[in-house]
Amino acid sequence: LVGGGGALLLGLGGLWWIQSRPVPVVESTPTPQASPTPEKIDNVLGHLPYAEAPAQSLKAISADGQLRLRSAAAVQFLAMQADARASGVNLVPLSAFRSVGEQNRLFFKVKQQRNQAARQRAEVSAPPGYSEHHTGYAVDIGDGNQPASNLQPAFEQTRAFQWLQDNAARYSFEISFTANNPQGIHYEPWHWRYVGDRESLEIFYKARNLPQAP
Repeated sequence: LVGGGGALLLGLGGLWWIQSRPVPVVESTPTPQASPTPEKIDNVLGHLPYAEAPAQSLKAISADGQLRLRSAAAVQFLAMQADARASGVNLVPLSAFRSVGEQNRLFFKVKQQRNQAARQRAEVSAPPGYSEHHTGYAVDIGDGNQPASNLQPAFEQTRAFQWLQDNAARYSFEISFTANNPQGIHYEPWHWRYVGDRESLEIFYKARNLPQAP
């Protein structure tokens, strides 16, 4: 009996020792996270893709009705033009909405006439399907008092450009292609775009990582 009791006590003591032993903690090695893959930018020669604005969304900004912008952009452009005129500045719209077909002729026909390589042509004109003018939010602006500067770098020396620099943001217009822009497009002081509503803002900025200049 005594021997049995001793064995029982020994067994209980061993059980206590096993239960009281600290359980080693095995630290798991964290699984390395893969770096996010950079989003592939859909572009042609630095130009980003844009869909055509629906015809019913466009409103005339020229007396002959040939130049049109999306309604919200048109209202603000006409207000901007009127306010500039009150300051003695003559803002003239030179080009506004363009269809893909129009851009096709502008890109390829002029490319042929000027004997330009595709990349050279793309520095000054977007390929069809890749022009901001398709959106109905972009407009080329000239100075009616200095027409020789229209669509030329010299436009930045005009009163019209200086007025736009100081005031265009009040009407939600901004210059698209600044000097040394990351898309590699030639500086276009005459080319402005409207970013005054959700749709225009998303078209030009949502998930856009601009391609670097080649």
